[in-house]
Amino acid sequence: MMRATLAELAAILGCQVPAGASQVVVTGVAFDSREVAPGNLFVAIPGEKTDGHLFLEEARRRGAAAALVLRPQPAALPQLSVPDTVAALQRLAAAEREKRQLAVAAVTGSVGKTTTKAMLAALLRRRFPVAETRLSRNSQVGLPAELLNLPEHASWFVAEAGMSHAGELDRLGRVLAPDALLYTRIAPVHLEFFPSLAAIAEAKAELIPHLKAEGVLVVNAADPWQESFPSRFSGRLRRYGAAGCDLWLASYRSRGLLGSQLSLQGPGLRFQATLPLPGKHQAENFLAAACLALELGVDPESIAAAAATLAPQPHRGEVHQLANGAILVDDSYNASPAAVAAMLELLAETPGRKVAVLGEMLELGEQAEQFHRETGKQARQACEQLLAVGGENARALAEAFGPGAQWVEDVAAAIPRCRTLLEGGEVVLVKGSRGIGLDRLVAALLEEGR
Repeated sequence: MMRATLAELAAILGCQVPAGASQVVVTGVAFDSREVAPGNLFVAIPGEKTDGHLFLEEARRRGAAAALVLRPQPAALPQLSVPDTVAALQRLAAAEREKRQLAVAAVTGSVGKTTTKAMLAALLRRRFPVAETRLSRNSQVGLPAELLNLPEHASWFVAEAGMSHAGELDRLGRVLAPDALLYTRIAPVHLEFFPSLAAIAEAKAELIPHLKAEGVLVVNAADPWQESFPSRFSGRLRRYGAAGCDLWLASYRSRGLLGSQLSLQGPGLRFQATLPLPGKHQAENFLAAACLALELGVDPESIAAAAATLAPQPHRGEVHQLANGAILVDDSYNASPAAVAAMLELLAETPGRKVAVLGEMLELGEQAEQFHRETGKQARQACEQLLAVGGENARALAEAFGPGAQWVEDVAAAIPRCRTLLEGGEVVLVKGSRGIGLDRLVAALLEEGR
């Protein structure tokens, strides 16, 4: 965890220290006043809905030692004033990364980032002291804050790097300066902010110039959008996902909601693993993590042992048994066309009467209706009944599904409608974009079963 005096921080940021406060010591950072721990540097971030500058007094009451602000505030708290608090936070994180000489493994892509990050951290822990970004703190603010709050024992930091706009991964790359860079599959996510998939791939490639020359780049050999990535890096390269590359799936046997049996193969290498996470997309995530872990010195036996201990991240394929015997698969954290298609394939493989509750997929731009209609057709092949939740694109999804589909505009309406679909013994997949809030539907169904 970062520990420094205000004088040391001011030297990094090129700003003035308040009179008499140069030797004030801060430990770690917080950008949400509700999460301030004693000794923290509170970083005031202006946002769309509120402004962190309004909460300096609350941060002080919770024990903040100082604050990083755009403009001085009338609070009894030493303050460092900078032109841009987000940029200053990133600069502090870059300095901390350099000071501690951490080894950094960055995970990015369009789908499966959080799960692959967690898998990679679990595999590397078989050999190294590892810290990782919590949940999906992968943003311009969340990721540098995580780096500044890392425990002292960590020698590897496994960091998920996310983006919604061009230029964001370039900025995070300056913070991370990764020793290893792993790409999951690139898919149509955030098309609201990009003209094409090619533009998304180009934005994802922004991390590559920041990869250390002696580092390793790991790409998905089965993803055509990553074909140009190897030519942008002159160091070590590893490929996964296609037969004949550095690591691929020699066999995959689905066990439905119970996971899968895998055989992983590479040049002169073959080993088995039991993965408790369901779906071939999870097998691909594991393959990616295993490819990098092998390169970093984790042996196949340790990788196989770690595989059996893996569990889903919250709202990412969690399996619950409801009181009436129905099985609820909670994948409500987020959604993209590729991710929904993968979960629908899993649903189709599962025995029993199948129901899908699909929320509208956001940030898909001008192609949104087309993607939703294609998803509706895919759902029709996977389940008997569909409940679509959201706006006009959700309505289009239901229309494409045809008979057996229902459409509601929001979660409040979806909860009672979903109850009528569950007679007992069904398998229910719940998946949608975060902004739709299907996690509230899951919570309501689980509460009824307690």
